[in-house]
Amino acid sequence: MDNPGNGVWLFTFLLIVFVVIVITGFIRRDKQAKKFRAMIGADTVSLPGWTEGETTRLLSSAEQPGFYMMRPRFLSKLETIAYQYLKHAFPQHEVLARVRMIDLLQLAGIEGDEMRIEAFRRIAFLDVSFVICDGDMVIIAIVDLEDPAIVTDTDRMRLHKAKQAALKTAGANYLSFDPLHPPTEEELRHLVLAPQTLIA
Repeated sequence: MDNPGNGVWLFTFLLIVFVVIVITGFIRRDKQAKKFRAMIGADTVSLPGWTEGETTRLLSSAEQPGFYMMRPRFLSKLETIAYQYLKHAFPQHEVLARVRMIDLLQLAGIEGDEMRIEAFRRIAFLDVSFVICDGDMVIIAIVDLEDPAIVTDTDRMRLHKAKQAALKTAGANYLSFDPLHPPTEEELRHLVLAPQTLIA
């Protein structure tokens, strides 16, 4: 006849194993979360924990008077002039302004979470001045307005070069011009519609 104590010991042993597995899982998940936050960096917007209580708190704070205010303009006056210039040069095309790089590029053929996070991080907060699309919203060209101040700003120049490198890798038809001295509409149409035009 089996000893009843053996069953108790077996149940206790299995319970201990289960608890150890659960605790190990929590520890591993916490380490992965910390590693993820470290790779993303402090300059990245943290994603909130979308619990019901947190969502209610965020909505409540957002509804406070003066929490948000509209920008006086979507585009600066110089950007508006450049936008109207592009619209006049390409009346049959769609011209989009201030487009995020993350809306233009997708990650292709990157294996491993760390590499994907790093690739995402490189473009997450970059944008371009304008995107020109055809009637089917296929991207024809990406246009940036040149800013002389970038040359004297090391950080902005570094980000600008990273943006150019990403667009070059993607094979984008990229061009830039000084909004105060733009090319002629004929020159611009040639640069935008010529398929061999790539970023230098």
